[in-house]
Amino acid sequence: MQKPFRDQDLLDAIQHAIQASRDLRRKRASAAALQARLEGLTPREREVLGFVTTGRLNKQIARDMQITEATVKAHMTAIMRKLGAANRTQAVLLAGRLARDPSEITALPEGVE
Repeated sequence: MQKPFRDQDLLDAIQHAIQASRDLRRKRASAAALQARLEGLTPREREVLGFVTTGRLNKQIARDMQITEATVKAHMTAIMRKLGAANRTQAVLLAGRLARDPSEITALPEGVE
């Protein structure tokens, strides 16, 4: 701010800075809570979530992981419960909020694209 300034301009600037600080703290707390939920996944659940974020279907995931489709569904149910997601799409979106790159969730096995 350049001098001279009105008292109200200074008060407005302070109020804006306080609100920006609150917003930033809220976003950081939300991200930390989401990170904690993601870290609560088992390695196998992270692997399944990694496949899901690439758009694979349950039967494709089952084939790639050499497990049954029912097991994939069971893992997805646990993943959605642990992440607090209502559905598969929301689980992917929540995971995507944390990872700039889906491979950061879990690395896919070699030969799987």
